[in-house]
Amino acid sequence: MNKKTIVTSAVSLMLSSSLILSACSTSSNKKTQEDKNSMPLVQHNNQNQQATDEAIKQLFNKTISPNEPGFAYIASFDDGITYKGAVGLDSIEQKLPLTTKTVFNIASVSKQFTAFAILLLEQEGKLKLDDSILKYVPSLGAYAKPVTLRHLIHHTGGLVDYMELAEAAKIKDTHILTAEQSLEHLKNHQTADFPAGTQFDYSNTGYFLLSLVVEKVSGKNLREFSKERIFKPLNMSDTAIVDRYPTHFPVARGYSKNEQGAYEIYESPWEHMGDGAVHSTVEDLVKWGQNFTTGTVGGKDLVKRMSELGPKTSPSGEAIIDNEDYAIGVSIGKDLYRHYLEHSGGWAGYASHFMRFPEERLTIAVISNYDDADAEEYAKKIAEVILGT
Repeated sequence: MNKKTIVTSAVSLMLSSSLILSACSTSSNKKTQEDKNSMPLVQHNNQNQQATDEAIKQLFNKTISPNEPGFAYIASFDDGITYKGAVGLDSIEQKLPLTTKTVFNIASVSKQFTAFAILLLEQEGKLKLDDSILKYVPSLGAYAKPVTLRHLIHHTGGLVDYMELAEAAKIKDTHILTAEQSLEHLKNHQTADFPAGTQFDYSNTGYFLLSLVVEKVSGKNLREFSKERIFKPLNMSDTAIVDRYPTHFPVARGYSKNEQGAYEIYESPWEHMGDGAVHSTVEDLVKWGQNFTTGTVGGKDLVKRMSELGPKTSPSGEAIIDNEDYAIGVSIGKDLYRHYLEHSGGWAGYASHFMRFPEERLTIAVISNYDDADAEEYAKKIAEVILGT
């Protein structure tokens, strides 16, 4: 079982808005941006939109067979200019095609929703990020007392990844694993990997535990809380957290390749929430991306906090070992000479990548139902086509 990968480097916005040009703009069509707060920094015209749409389609059509698992993708500006499509099959067995309304498991892209739920509860005065995790999950034991919610958000808590404990217990990702079992594993472990706040180590345990904090504080599990407080207000009608399988709604079948190179169904019935388990569509993720600007849910001050990076130094003042620029449920992108938020995910038959460009007011989402697909690479290529480098 591999940890989900993320891109975690930060860069300052190096170019002023007057110098930022899109790949679909021409020098003869430049105009002064009169109101940066009401329009993206990318200009559009019908001819260039068609060329951009075709270039993005070719990224997938050149490499993805329509008879195999594939991708759904979208790149959407808040002003409505949108490029979207899908290639490949939702189900090989039933020959169902993927669409931009197909629901996938988005894996670790889910973490930003968990972090957002924690910030909502903090905003209401129901918790503090510097609270010890033991205040909400006392069964972990005294060894976890130094670990705060802030440590868990930024992956500096030092608690062992529950996936490693499951593997040690000979539990495969295709077996059922409940939250209660993992809590018992953590309780029995009683040894931190490192002192809290001294090292960065991407771990799913932190976000799994944060889901339990949401339940303890709100009285509703993360699935219920997210539906009521996030998904429904944003009209993300095809998005839900799955804590029991099989689902009660259609989801793209997840696939992997066996040793013979043939595709076979690969899905996990693990029941954890927080570190993953959000199931969504690329179209719904656009609605989420827009909230980073509008603050429709949470308010603008709260959504700005999502980009706050974790501490650079430990409590003793030393540099955090292997520190990466991980913010609150998202990473800060470093490419394309622009500031953007992103997160990738990969889990048992699925791969995903989410990007939000605040200045350009652009959301990009790519999801696949093949676990070895490089959703991040395609998302970055889409960004290059639209924004240029």
